[in-house]
Amino acid sequence: MNALKGLRSALIVPAAVVLFFPASIGAAESIEDAYARTVQALNQEGFAGIDTALAAFEGMIERDPVFVKARLGAADAYLLKHEFSGKKDRGWLDSAVRHLNAAVAKDPGNAEALFKRAVVRFSLEQQDAAVLDLRKSMEISPSFLDARILYLQHLLATKKADEAARFAESSLSFFPNDPAPLKAFGDAFFQAKEFGRALSFYKRVIPLVPKAPLTHLAMGKAHQNMKQCDPAIDSFRKALAQNPDLVESHFGLAYCFGEKGLLGNAVGHLEVYSRKVPKDVSALNNLAILYEQTGQNQKARLAWLRVKQASEDAAYRERADRHLYKLLAAEKEAAASPRAKGKTDEKTK
Repeated sequence: MNALKGLRSALIVPAAVVLFFPASIGAAESIEDAYARTVQALNQEGFAGIDTALAAFEGMIERDPVFVKARLGAADAYLLKHEFSGKKDRGWLDSAVRHLNAAVAKDPGNAEALFKRAVVRFSLEQQDAAVLDLRKSMEISPSFLDARILYLQHLLATKKADEAARFAESSLSFFPNDPAPLKAFGDAFFQAKEFGRALSFYKRVIPLVPKAPLTHLAMGKAHQNMKQCDPAIDSFRKALAQNPDLVESHFGLAYCFGEKGLLGNAVGHLEVYSRKVPKDVSALNNLAILYEQTGQNQKARLAWLRVKQASEDAAYRERADRHLYKLLAAEKEAAASPRAKGKTDEKTK
């Protein structure tokens, strides 16, 4: 089981690691100076610069095989190519491990190198070896948050929720009064669908941070998943009060008000969300249904037409056609009813 789900580059590449390096190093320039120069160029080329970076890192390693920073940079670049290029070339992971093995051999106490090797080993499905690297990394640097998050995700991925909870609680001693690990641990439990435990960490963020809109949003989603609509509504409203651009809160509010039978409120929030995220077909689908349930058939027809236009999914398009047919049939039936006919006769007198 892959414990890397959800980590991606946020944990794979800490901020200190440089991915973009000049194509060549001047003969008079030291490797350290050249490496420092790459820090300034970070993010200038984005993913498009990975191959150039790799060539540069490999050149640095050829010049000085024990330069650990270049080994770490090359490993990051290979792993990012594997994660984001769309081509899952195992050779890239093997190359990353090769560089990390060399880095660890040169500097056995390098917690970052051990952590990165754990990341790659999880990708290679070498779980036992990855866990050993993670544990060593945390022994060397107990406050290495990325390593603790990854280990927590591993425990949750292997269905050890109770052990994960104990590990997360014990880890907090290394981060006194720090909201970052509380939020990160909460997110890990949320991703594992341990919503109650996620809430226990999110709630401890709030007293430490004057404004925490993302935490309020996460709390709202956790309550929503637990079918606790009233506290969910409260959390979503607080998220919007602190950051009106968090449109996901409108989607959550629409869901919760719909569950409570307050369809008018649900429609209002889903309309706001759909204006902000017009290509969310699921939201358009729900909005069309809400329009039907509240008797707004003209708006419902328009919403179903938008579903057809926005979606390439046959299931959504077929559902839209069924509802459009039903709405048209209902309109014809209403027009043909005696009551409707009587009103028409009155107008012609």
